[in-house]
Amino acid sequence: MSSYDFEIVIGTYEHFLLGYLCSVKDEEVKQSFASHDHTSSIKSISHSGQYLASGGADDRIIIYDLNVRKECTMLVHHDSAVTSLQFTNKHTHLISGSSDGVLAITRVGNWTLEKKWDKAHKGSSILDIALHPSGKLALTIGGDNTLRTWNLIKGRQAYAINLNTKSKDSKTLERIIWSPNGTNFILYGGKYTEIWSIETGGMLKFIAYDEKVTSCIWLNVDKLIVGHENGQLSLVNINDASKILKDAHNARIKAIAKYNNWIVSIASDGKFKVWSENLDELIEQSTGCRPTCLCIVPTLQIKKESSDEEEIIENNVPKMNTKSRVIITEENSDEEKSEDVIKKIPKKKRKHK
Repeated sequence: MSSYDFEIVIGTYEHFLLGYLCSVKDEEVKQSFASHDHTSSIKSISHSGQYLASGGADDRIIIYDLNVRKECTMLVHHDSAVTSLQFTNKHTHLISGSSDGVLAITRVGNWTLEKKWDKAHKGSSILDIALHPSGKLALTIGGDNTLRTWNLIKGRQAYAINLNTKSKDSKTLERIIWSPNGTNFILYGGKYTEIWSIETGGMLKFIAYDEKVTSCIWLNVDKLIVGHENGQLSLVNINDASKILKDAHNARIKAIAKYNNWIVSIASDGKFKVWSENLDELIEQSTGCRPTCLCIVPTLQIKKESSDEEEIIENNVPKMNTKSRVIITEENSDEEKSEDVIKKIPKKKRKHK
């Protein structure tokens, strides 16, 4: 039996959530599960510890317990497509945003709704959510062309930036990515990536591309990997804006993720590839579906339930079981007032281990 390095989880337009175990050394890929619990396309997925969350255009968030491969909870406090999901880094909360501008915070474990802002972006869609590595603040970008900072300690909005006056092309921006050390973040969309500083609360530089940017990750504090609409990957040095181009896919790149020293990219034709950090191709696999999003999960030991005992099975993953289900209903929450104008984002505090 191969020893698998990680598991790739993919959301699709066809409502499926797909899992693939990958062994880079053996160049082997094994499908681990296929779940069809959503009734519309999956828009976002997030992983933390034993839990995997998927949000769909059916307004639902489905939580899976990866230890036993079961759906354990369905969250229904959104009334519109769930566009973004992020677990906090200490696995305590799940933050979700939807296309009607609702931002919600749910406690992990008992899955109670702790906070909900009905008009986080004044009714405009929440496009993306990014949690700072410290876990103390989050950024959201919305269809109202604003970037908002949320204080997760106090549970309220802290600042808002009007991107129309700060960004190179605010109407094309779609995603936020924090740098590994949390001092900078990237806004991207259109044909630009913008590097912003948390210390100054403004844009440090922007990098232009010949092709539309469809995905982006930090490789390290100085380099990015950018996916493009024409299927190319760019390895970008943010210090001098130099780029190394790679003809990676034959279709639009939909998502990129990083795990240890490996990079995973997936394109709209349903094929995903595993790369080294130097963008040497290691594995290629077709899913047969149209992907929307992906994340990478470390391989886990799976508990197989039986009437007599629990047997631990490594890397032999059963299909998602949906017998156990809890539906979480909306709790009333008084919305706190928040500031609408930013002067600057607060400086980063030292993270104590």
